[in-house]
Order: sequence, then structure tokens, then C-alpha cells
Amino acid sequence: MKILKFKSLFVLIVSLALFTGCGDDEEVKESSFVGNFVINSAKVAAPSFSIITTTIPIPVPVGQDITQAIQGALLSSVNCSSADKSWIELRKDNKIYMSCEGANAINAGTWEEVDAKTLKLNMNSTAIPTSPQGIVLTVGDIVQDSKGWSGTTSVPMPKEMFAAMLQPLGFTIAPSPDLYIVPFTLNFVKK
Repeated sequence: MKILKFKSLFVLIVSLALFTGCGDDEEVKESSFVGNFVINSAKVAAPSFSIITTTIPIPVPVGQDITQAIQGALLSSVNCSSADKSWIELRKDNKIYMSCEGANAINAGTWEEVDAKTLKLNMNSTAIPTSPQGIVLTVGDIVQDSKGWSGTTSVPMPKEMFAAMLQPLGFTIAPSPDLYIVPFTLNFVKK
């Protein structure tokens, strides 16, 4: 009789353990940054660009629209008829892909949601051919809405990339510095 009670008690305990263990699994929440985006606008966020190798600032008006230059610099590896058709895809597996409206996507690196207002984009040299090591864009002060998100970043750019950005705007740069710090705002619109 005692053995039967112990067996019944054992079966009851195992059953309870199985049933209580199944209901405790947390559902993994998908990041709100996952999706396809286009760079809608980029504007100068500070009154000057700093040169890393010297303290000479290059004056530029705050709010100066540099959308075409940033699209050209960040999306140069995507072969598309216009930059507003070039998608940046932030995937669930934290990989970045770039494409022309979803076709022929190239692996552009990885991304990380640091917190609700900070995103780190680790763009490789395939995405940014003018930078052999790639670049890291840490976008902060992010504001999200139903259309997409916007934030500010400051990124070191090699002089070749920086010159390509500024020439269409009528600016020239000194030939000596190798890197420039460019502070700007970015606005990404969901596709």
C-alpha cells in the first residue's frame, strides 16, 4: 500500500512539474526596428565638421540638407535608378541587407538595438566600398513613429568619402586630413 501511495505521489509531482514548466516560456518580442527602410533625409546637426588630425573646423550651416550626399555615401554599393528606391533592411537576425526595392540584396553588416533610443549599424566594406574597414554608425536620440524613425549620428569618414559628399554641395576640403567627424541627423522611412 505504501509503495502504491509513493508511486501515485511520484506521478503527481512529475505531472505538476511538466505542466508548470510549459507555461513559463517568455515570448521573444521582435524589435520595432526590424523592417525595410529608405533614407528620407539627412541634415547637418552641428555648425561645423571637425577634422580629426587638426582642430580646424569647416563651417557648415546647421540644417544644411545633405540627403543626396549621405544616400550616395551609404548606399553607393546598391545599383538602383534612384536613392529613394534603395532599401536598408534590418532583419530579425540582426543582419543588415541593402537592395534596390528588395531585389539582389547584399549583406551590408549587422545591427544592434543598444536601447530604445540608440541603434548601432555596423556597416561592412561591401556596403561602404570607400571604407576598407567599413563604418559604425551609432544613431542616438531616436524617435519612432508609424512611418519610421529618425535620430542623430556622428561618424568618422575617410577624406575620399567626405570629399564625395561635399563636392556636390559646393564645398572643398583640405587634402591633408585622413578622417573627418561628420555630425548629422538621419530620417528613415519604412517601406
